[in-house]
Amino acid sequence: MKINAFADVSLRALLVLSSAPAGELLTTQNIADAVGTPYHHVSKAIVRLRELGLIDVERGRKGGSRLSTAGHKATVGQLLRELDTRSDPAECHSSHGDCPLIIECGLRGALARAREAFYRELDGVVVSSLPSFRQMAPVFQTIGLRPGM
Repeated sequence: MKINAFADVSLRALLVLSSAPAGELLTTQNIADAVGTPYHHVSKAIVRLRELGLIDVERGRKGGSRLSTAGHKATVGQLLRELDTRSDPAECHSSHGDCPLIIECGLRGALARAREAFYRELDGVVVSSLPSFRQMAPVFQTIGLRPGM
């Protein structure tokens, strides 16, 4: 199963935020640099993660983002369900017209069940438990932070 690009950026942003030293605020630019993704894409992800209550954002010159209490408990499955905006796992409806086999199609239901099984498997994976010091230390060094993991 492939996740969409927005979910990928959002997950990476949460991984970085969950590894930040306690109390440290990271700017959107810090996060973009850490995950190697354009600022604009990370900015959209930060807005959505804030809407979901997974991060706290402080505005201003010394502002930034940090993981919220809910963000520390969020699972990969929970996050992907929120961020996967595709209603159809297959392209049954498109701008080029609907699939001629759509009536009583068994494939759509099977794909929807497979997607839910994928998410269910990830419900047991807490995002903040994923990053390791070895993984994140070089990332934080590139943005000038020393994680206290």
